[in-house]
Amino acid sequence: MTRHLENVRACLAVALLFPAACEGGAPSSTPAAAPEKPAAEARPATLDAAALAREPDVLYLDVRTPGEFAGGHLEGALNIPVDDTARMAEAIGRKDRPVVLYCAAGGRSGRAMAALTAQGFTRLANGGGVDAAAAKTGRSIVR
Repeated sequence: MTRHLENVRACLAVALLFPAACEGGAPSSTPAAAPEKPAAEARPATLDAAALAREPDVLYLDVRTPGEFAGGHLEGALNIPVDDTARMAEAIGRKDRPVVLYCAAGGRSGRAMAALTAQGFTRLANGGGVDAAAAKTGRSIVR
């Protein structure tokens, strides 16, 4: 009887570790494909801010507060706070327009970039903080 219980335990362990083996048929020699992430969880592709800055219709989007923007921003930048992605989308217009987003250190611009990517925008770069964005793009900071 104990030998029978040992066999049952072993079979259960195999079933828990390899559930596909219990779904009928022989185990496949091909590994299972990883499940796709839903679009909301997809990480935005990383584009180079310096490369996008060379394009003629690039938009510089400062996602900080108006007070932070007034303290210094990239020349020609548009200020739309991070939580107003509807207004950002309207300002950007077409989904493939090149956009360099920046903030104080890169966190808020990263969040805005993820939200815009989820809406289908494809040519976005996180410039990081205002100083880093200026260095990457060659834009001057207006104070």
